[in-house]
Amino acid sequence: MSRIFDFKKRFGQAIDLEEIKQDFINKITHYFIEPLDKSDGRYYSEYGSSLFDFVSIEFNRNPSDIICAHNKDNHSAYGTYKPSFKIFSGRDFEKTLLLIEIFYDYFSARDTYNNDILKTINNYVAIALNQPVSTGVSWRDGKFYPEGVEEFDEKLVEDVLKWLGDNPKISALYKNALDQYSQSLIDKVKRKDVVNNAFQAVEKLTEEYLGSLKPSFDNNFNALVDKLTLDKEWKKIFNSYRELSKEFGRHAGKGDKFIPTQEDTEAFLYLSGLVLRLILQKLKGGTE
Repeated sequence: MSRIFDFKKRFGQAIDLEEIKQDFINKITHYFIEPLDKSDGRYYSEYGSSLFDFVSIEFNRNPSDIICAHNKDNHSAYGTYKPSFKIFSGRDFEKTLLLIEIFYDYFSARDTYNNDILKTINNYVAIALNQPVSTGVSWRDGKFYPEGVEEFDEKLVEDVLKWLGDNPKISALYKNALDQYSQSLIDKVKRKDVVNNAFQAVEKLTEEYLGSLKPSFDNNFNALVDKLTLDKEWKKIFNSYRELSKEFGRHAGKGDKFIPTQEDTEAFLYLSGLVLRLILQKLKGGTE
């Protein structure tokens, strides 16, 4: 925790969440992004090209356009320069989170780095998240997640993924929903993808659990409530869950009226995790 926040706490001064987020950005930028810029070199080297291209494309930008714009006034005969990676994150908290995830993905796929850089990323993220007030996010396995009650995160994310280990198709849908939630912090259209993938995971697992020949959750949610031996009022909840998936996930177009809020998206994701967990508990021989 930064000394200024420790001082404020001792003197009963308020600590604003925005201060916390800026402190997180300062630490990640100073301890990791700027050193990576220097080790990568200012020249558009082969290594620098690979990393810079990867980051650019993951941010849905054309790396050549960025490089050209950065060098338009450069008349050096020695090489082409690339801008700092800070061009992608700036002082924006969510973009900084996404940049860290992209770095982690890049280095995870390259064996030559023998995990040293991944350990460095994990270390500095832990340092930057050590704050007197929660930033609202947690870090697990190279990705940020909205921070909820820790026990719920374990039960609705980690347990579900573990239990889905022998069902790769449904596991992939749920992982996609979690990944797209992270992306939705800077691209709100991704919220629809969160809803779509989460709902499809629930729909597919429901069909398998019931052994139903009727495709779609529409035809199966009443039978699901009965087989799970839940109170009949859950049929109303599952019906509303189904209607929300239609409202936010299945409509064509990108207009704002069809895009759920971040709060709605998070709630839908957690409810999907709850339904998946209820089914998986039964499949795994859980409490009757």
